[in-house]
Amino acid sequence: MVIDVLSASLISLLKEAGDIIKERKSTYIARRRSLSDYTTATDIEVERFIVSYLQKLSPESVIVAEESSSSRDKAQLCNKAFVLDPIDGTVNFYHNYPAFAISLAYVERGTVQRSYIYDPINEEFFSAVRGKGAFLNGTPIHVSTTSTLSESLVGFGTAYNKELGKKEISLVMKVYEQCHDVRRRGAASLDVAYVACGRLDSYLEMDLKPWDFYGGILLLEEAGGLVTDWSGNSIQGLGNQDVLCSNGFIHNEMLAIVEENRSLIQ
Repeated sequence: MVIDVLSASLISLLKEAGDIIKERKSTYIARRRSLSDYTTATDIEVERFIVSYLQKLSPESVIVAEESSSSRDKAQLCNKAFVLDPIDGTVNFYHNYPAFAISLAYVERGTVQRSYIYDPINEEFFSAVRGKGAFLNGTPIHVSTTSTLSESLVGFGTAYNKELGKKEISLVMKVYEQCHDVRRRGAASLDVAYVACGRLDSYLEMDLKPWDFYGGILLLEEAGGLVTDWSGNSIQGLGNQDVLCSNGFIHNEMLAIVEENRSLIQ
């Protein structure tokens, strides 16, 4: 794996941010948006640390970050932009459940050019640069070769909105009936990364915010996988998305289940 200057800088930055997470571990809730959607003091500290560095590294870039972005206008991605989640999996972090990550995507003219997902607890660093492949701790990764849904392990997530989450679970039950098994980890970026490295064969979740999955888009594509919305369209803009990721081989089977069960999620 050849690391250019920008990648080296961003990898070093996220590892330093990961050290802050491991050292502070402050689960004090600084802001609460709903019963299960909240921000810890560590989320805010890590975001400020990363944003401050990015502003110096690339002052011309827009930074779309979970805790500090006031808008999500698609025009923000027209030139250079970073899309950041300082701790994806805040609920896990709050409960000391070791499944959370820092997620960062670098975008130029609407296209993701670099992806970084860092799991500081397990010290796993996923990265990708467009046209250069996908890597885990410097070693190339690829999606699985599982060719049928019946043999597949499928990851899923549930929205912060409990009513929407119950609809998702109803759909996942239909997937469960046709796949090998299902898993819910609670951190979208890690689920996408796990599809990229073959630990999962597919992953789906409704109403994901851009910072939850942008860091994984290029990673999955460079690993040979496929990411679309639930209608099979490419991901665009900064709106919330219903996201489906797969190794590519079982994508149509997954889309068919979604289409056959639209009534469950409407």
